[in-house]
Amino acid sequence: MKIEIRQGVASDAAQTTPLILSAAQSLLTSIFGHNKNKTADGYLSHAWKLGGGQYGFNNHWVACSGDEVLGVVTAWHSKLGAAFDRATLDSITSYFTLDEAMTVLMRNQTVAINLTPPTNTELMIGHLSVEESARRTGVGSMLMDAMQARAEKLVVQCHDARTSCRQGGRTRTPPGSCTHPLHAPPAESRPRA
Repeated sequence: MKIEIRQGVASDAAQTTPLILSAAQSLLTSIFGHNKNKTADGYLSHAWKLGGGQYGFNNHWVACSGDEVLGVVTAWHSKLGAAFDRATLDSITSYFTLDEAMTVLMRNQTVAINLTPPTNTELMIGHLSVEESARRTGVGSMLMDAMQARAEKLVVQCHDARTSCRQGGRTRTPPGSCTHPLHAPPAESRPRA
């Protein structure tokens, strides 16, 4: 069986949503489902199809054999930016009523406080799940290898951009003035306003 790792697409929703839910069913159900799987499943499908944010297809990679999705994973770093946060919020407020959305956000915040976010040079893995019939076949390892390659690529891109920023090269930023979150110096070495 030939397995391909690719970025998710909207049409994967029917296969990926149950996988994402199974990766942390009790947690996701308690946040989004009011302890009912259908509501959590419905939200995750809705968010996946929108594309952006924490549960959108743009931030997930899938392992496929032909048209069948065998596994899913996401990875993120600490500085995804306002657009990512806005897309996540939009997916919540466009699915839930205002009161429900506020409850979801409070529940999510309760969980988020206990997570240690990745640093600027780390990727955090999430939503890793493999279809039961494909477990113990190497699919999970392939997804993890793909995320490791992604992390290494980001480090190289970051290094190249830092060099370019320092030299005032192709990015057109004066030396030392790059504000890209992955390129900025640590907070303790930044000048104070």
